Amino acid sequence: MSNRAGGADLIGPLTSIRFFAAFAVVLYHSGAAFAAANPHIPTPVKTLLLNGYLGVTFFFVLSGFILHLTYRGRIATSKQVARFGIARFARLYPVYLLAVLAMLPFATLKGWADVPQFLLLHWWIPNGALGWNDWNMPTWTLSVEFFFYLCFPFLSRLAEKLRNGVLLGLIAALLAFAAVTGSSALIDNQYALFAWMKWTPIPLLRLPEFLIGVFAAELHLRGYKLRIPAWSIALLLIAGLAAITTPRIAASATALSALLIMAIAGDQQSRFARSLNAHWLVLLGAASYSLYLMHQPVHFAVLALFGSSKMMVALQYPILIAGSVALFLFYEEPAREWIRKRAAMKPSAAEEIAAHPV
Repeated sequence: MSNRAGGADLIGPLTSIRFFAAFAVVLYHSGAAFAAANPHIPTPVKTLLLNGYLGVTFFFVLSGFILHLTYRGRIATSKQVARFGIARFARLYPVYLLAVLAMLPFATLKGWADVPQFLLLHWWIPNGALGWNDWNMPTWTLSVEFFFYLCFPFLSRLAEKLRNGVLLGLIAALLAFAAVTGSSALIDNQYALFAWMKWTPIPLLRLPEFLIGVFAAELHLRGYKLRIPAWSIALLLIAGLAAITTPRIAASATALSALLIMAIAGDQQSRFARSLNAHWLVLLGAASYSLYLMHQPVHFAVLALFGSSKMMVALQYPILIAGSVALFLFYEEPAREWIRKRAAMKPSAAEEIAAHPV
């Protein structure tokens, strides 16, 4: 199966579902604590909100899947690697920089310690050993993604060379690692379950999720399809996240994320996949990167301007969603195209498939 086959059809469903993962993280950061303190909200709903941070593992798996789907066989030469780097920079950095600067009014300044976040390096040193500072906490994931991008050319070529059985075995081993260590839930080394993990950079500990996405994409491109309906996997994922809160459930979320992505990719004509292709939902999914990175500045601004009443906390969500769509249409996409033009780089049809992974 060609790495171009079905690529365009995958853009809509796999873009749309990102909105739900991003919004789960938003609710975790700004609404879960309010929900947990409310005795009238059912426990499963509270548990689901408290597990919202696991939307990040979905992003990491999806990122590996979409990038390999797009660049398989296209990232062997130095020119192709440079093209990949420019495309990733154009996609990520304009909104990233805006999101960091938007937190400046609420940030604690530490001089030179603030600089690494502008270079996407602020999550490479365990336990804040060098005193590095970050203004916008959710940007830690982009520091991790930066590491993934550095590794990707090698990982993509490696995946092409491995047999199906080896790919499946590696996916199983990576999931076992996540289950034992709780790595898919790890954001800060101080919460690591084992002593050796406390001094291992977070990007290394989160790499298994990205690898699973790359290997799953390779299996998909070879014609490997799941016989499980995507909607049933989505329900199982939601039910699991509403049942228990523990770092070890993160491995299950990673596994189900990979299965869900493969199920959608393998049956694009299913009712579930077609429903995800609704124009308005694809737009929300496309804007989810801005939604994710800007939700902390919006949250702090709403609290500063209007206070922390329940009504104001709820008001931030429509503001954030509308603002992220506007940001996507009038800043994110124009900035991306401007950078590409400055680099004399016209996006290929395949690269349009990867226009919106986190």
